Amino acid sequence: MNARPPKNSHTPKSTRCSPAHFVFILLTTATATLADNSVKLQVAVKGEHNDPKGSVQEVHQRWLEVSATAFHLEKPEQVRIEWTLFGDDLVAKKVVKQASGTNAVGLVQSGVATIQTKPTTFTYTPRHSVKTGSGRRARFKTVEATGTRYHGWAVRAFIGDQLAGEAYSIGSIKKLVDGSK
Repeated sequence: MNARPPKNSHTPKSTRCSPAHFVFILLTTATATLADNSVKLQVAVKGEHNDPKGSVQEVHQRWLEVSATAFHLEKPEQVRIEWTLFGDDLVAKKVVKQASGTNAVGLVQSGVATIQTKPTTFTYTPRHSVKTGSGRRARFKTVEATGTRYHGWAVRAFIGDQLAGEAYSIGSIKKLVDGSK
């Protein structure tokens, strides 16, 4: 016995979509998102740190390498790239602006410009224990964390006074940048 229903070749045309139709929709959507004078930002975090042998304190240096690519520029433009590095203040238990700066680059249609920010130092001591006393009666005292630890970054590109592109290490940083302006 055949339990399958027979194939119906009378499926309405509106419910069938070819792969070319999906590609067309994706290209149309992607092109619409690339507005005039938009800048795509790619950011890489670079850094180095000490090896805290004999010391609990850690010192990290971080900097950003930013690549900016221009889309839909009618003429070469000066692009202002604003960057900010944020840290965790371990005493106040909040995110703080550790360093920021501005760099200007010239961009042309589909051109790429690369900048490197200045190194920023983050120094902190994580929560740890210190031995007090000796022998079998030794005790350990907890020492709370202090200093500023690296948290994340924000990079924004402006053409004139118009925001042309932005990138953030995490979404919550966008709120910090929007709130501080």
